[in-house]
Amino acid sequence: MKIKRIYAENYKTYRKLDLNLEVTSDRPIILIGGGNGCGKTTLFDAIYHALYGLEIKSVKHFEELFNAGVMVENKGFGNSQIVLQIDFTGMVLAKEEQYRLKRAYMVLNDRVVESVTLSMGGNNFVYGSGSSQSDRAQNEEVVNKIITANLPAELSNYFLFDAMKTSELVKEEQINKLIMNNINSVMGFSKYSQMRKAADTLLSEKKAERMENENQRKEYGKLVAEKQKLEEEVEKLNDDYAKALDYANEHKEQYDQLKEGRNADDVTRDKIRKVEQTIQATLKAEAEYLQNVDTMAKDIETQVIIPKLASIISTEVEVILHAKEEVANARINLLTDQQIELFTHNLVKVIEDRYMPGKRLDVPSLIEEMKLWQEKENTVEDRFAFFTPAQVSLLKDTVRTAMSNPFILLDEQREMLNQDIHDMPKQRELIKEYQHSLNGNDYTIIQLYENNAKQISELKDAIETKKASIKELEGKISKFDYEIPQIPDPQYDLLCKLPDFFKQLSTKLLRAKKASIERMMRDQLNQNLVVYAGVIGRVELSTGNSDEISFKMYHKDGNEIFLSQLNAGAKQTVMQVLLKVLYNLGDYEPPVMIDTVMGVLDKESREVILEHYFPDLAHQTILLSTDTEITTEHDFDRLQAYVAKTYTLHRDKQNQCTTITEDYFGLQTKEI
Repeated sequence: MKIKRIYAENYKTYRKLDLNLEVTSDRPIILIGGGNGCGKTTLFDAIYHALYGLEIKSVKHFEELFNAGVMVENKGFGNSQIVLQIDFTGMVLAKEEQYRLKRAYMVLNDRVVESVTLSMGGNNFVYGSGSSQSDRAQNEEVVNKIITANLPAELSNYFLFDAMKTSELVKEEQINKLIMNNINSVMGFSKYSQMRKAADTLLSEKKAERMENENQRKEYGKLVAEKQKLEEEVEKLNDDYAKALDYANEHKEQYDQLKEGRNADDVTRDKIRKVEQTIQATLKAEAEYLQNVDTMAKDIETQVIIPKLASIISTEVEVILHAKEEVANARINLLTDQQIELFTHNLVKVIEDRYMPGKRLDVPSLIEEMKLWQEKENTVEDRFAFFTPAQVSLLKDTVRTAMSNPFILLDEQREMLNQDIHDMPKQRELIKEYQHSLNGNDYTIIQLYENNAKQISELKDAIETKKASIKELEGKISKFDYEIPQIPDPQYDLLCKLPDFFKQLSTKLLRAKKASIERMMRDQLNQNLVVYAGVIGRVELSTGNSDEISFKMYHKDGNEIFLSQLNAGAKQTVMQVLLKVLYNLGDYEPPVMIDTVMGVLDKESREVILEHYFPDLAHQTILLSTDTEITTEHDFDRLQAYVAKTYTLHRDKQNQCTTITEDYFGLQTKEI
């Protein structure tokens, strides 16, 4: 998969964003610069949500996503849309296919509606809020299949990520889980597990059919159902276990600080500041509301009466416009008089020369008959023929010009403001409660963390217990094999072999992939992990149960290098190296997009990453950077030989939008 172009309209800080992101094999990098608050993360979000869609929960949420500058100019968003469109290529049956995926959102009748269009190979697959259930389901399935084939949403975080946050993943439980998820999903092993499970189910059904004794059949079915139920419970427990590990990772630092006796006053003061900020925001919103009411009262004619008039006549005008469009569509394939004359002359000439030599046909009569026939075939009557094109255009502009009644927005603002003002006494009481608690330590997090740790242990035990029960049931189920008549049946014999076949295949492929990961990780870490460059002897993935795979790295002298002892920059390097290795060995070839590219790396680590990591990271790499990360003084020159295109994002404070120039903070790439 390669992204060719991203287009966004009215999305957050972008009024109109239109970037060409095409790269070449020798220049795979798109370098996008911008200061803090200029729209780098928003660009990142635009690409992500163009692929996977926005979840807009309310009109208020739509307003938050809509460009503020356009909102001010148009006095609301009216009929304007938020548009996200991405052009990309992907491989289908060893052939490269071109795709254009467009998602549009607008407010209609006080609710947010969506429209999605996927164009590929001359075909359009369209669905939206107004689609019938069957059409939506059918076309949405096609769109989701295309996206999943190129980059499944659950794997996107491995290839579209914020480098600043990667070090948070380098905790023992997290990195082990990440490797396992990649091996199963990114590398495609999950499908073998699914196939084995399906084969087991089919085999169980076939065994039940072959049993002659009804009581045996019932007992066998009961055991199989019990085993399936236990397997479902294990899956649920594994999900809960993963969530508990996530919680432990996210709160470990805070827990450790509190355990060391850190006073919780700073946390409480921060809560007080946030509540005070909420109160100040409410007071400011109240002042703005009163100002807006005063402004609307002075300009009520243009802001209320005219939009109201347009809404009153909109239904009748839409009927006229629809009828006119039907007439236009019906006439779209009709020939003009000049085309009829030319076609008839040419056709008559061929007939006279080839089939009627020496004879001449009455061409003018034929032309008139052709015109009459065409008029007769055109059965669509123009009920509004008395409207001239100019009048039709005027009607369209009258009802379709983006206008909004500020009273609606003011009324929504009033309702929210009333609620916020109603909550202010409670917020002031909450501040007093926080202030009273400033003298003591807050051990709530400690208790929650320790309860979660206990839950982790209990979940792990429960998983092992249920797995033991499943193994016991499998033993009981296997005894029924002796009761099944040994009648030759090729289908049954094949089903008996399939579960073990898929299990053995998965194990062999997993072992080979693990060896490749270990080898590539060792080589990449020796090159990129500055603090241990050249001294990593081996990287080891556990070779035991695949559900408990773990990651370890060792010094050449034999001692283990513990992840917990690495600083934040080293952890980031480990994580980025892992992602590169898994990218190279995985089944997918998506672009890699990195925000805050240097994260917490020191100077030496940055130089190594620039030279050895980014140039061959992926076939398309999009880097979002400030000029303090990839600097204009030194870093740009080292990287530019691999850069296909450069862009710089600029914040226009007055117009509340981002503008774009084709450079990197004023620098241009050079041709080689």
